Amino acid sequence: MIEWDDVRIFQAAIRAGDYSSAARRLGINRTTIGRRFTRLERAAGAPLWEQTPDGYRPTEAGRAVLRAAAAMERAMDRLADALGHDRPPGGPIRLAGTTGLASLLLSELATFRTAHPGIAVEVTGARDAIQAVHQRQADIGIAIAAAKPRDLAGERIGRMGQALYVRRGGDARARVGWGHATQLANPQPWARVNFVTGPTLACEVDSLPAMIEAVRAGLGAAWLWTFIGDADPSLERLETSAPRGATADLWLLHRGAAVPERATARLQDYLHAALAERLG
Repeated sequence: MIEWDDVRIFQAAIRAGDYSSAARRLGINRTTIGRRFTRLERAAGAPLWEQTPDGYRPTEAGRAVLRAAAAMERAMDRLADALGHDRPPGGPIRLAGTTGLASLLLSELATFRTAHPGIAVEVTGARDAIQAVHQRQADIGIAIAAAKPRDLAGERIGRMGQALYVRRGGDARARVGWGHATQLANPQPWARVNFVTGPTLACEVDSLPAMIEAVRAGLGAAWLWTFIGDADPSLERLETSAPRGATADLWLLHRGAAVPERATARLQDYLHAALAERLG
């Protein structure tokens, strides 16, 4: 017989990406998760996940279990709503943003927490949000990319463009650029506009918040996303044509193996609206 609690644990492990993260969320130890997973596979009579070049993925039998788990979860949510009961919110939800973009959303996260005080959010320091989601270091990724990775689920928020900004009255000849680690993590055209060498280089940084602060401090000019630079009264937009590749799409991504838990879905919906508003 397949036990619902084993299915629930399997679903949590797939969502979290590994036994240790699932154990943290469920409040049980890693060994128990492994034992319950083995019992579920035995009851199902088939392997539930397999190793692929991109890591472990659910098999067809595993996806069938996940579909049943999602249906049961939705039914339990409807029952709790009908009875007026609060469902455990889940979390903490790990959020990553390319070049530290998620760190610019702390005020929005505070508003989200006011509406959902039981949902904890962990902002991770990822240079590449796509890799963070792939490597199961994040549940949600705010990614800058030309197209959605085919093995991830998510939605396009909108198109972004960059312009050259400097502190008002600051030295426009000096430049702020990406550090070596960020250059390696993001070799895409949108990042190459801030690959700076030679005598104009004044400062290198490894995150977008640090780049913004460096420009605000007067260390030099840098190419910033216009929805950020235009909203900052301390910065001046220099009239110069943007190089080819200075635009990119903003994506909200997550792993597609399992339907996100209720708390994660709430945060995804909120972030989608908040980011769309920022982009205008």
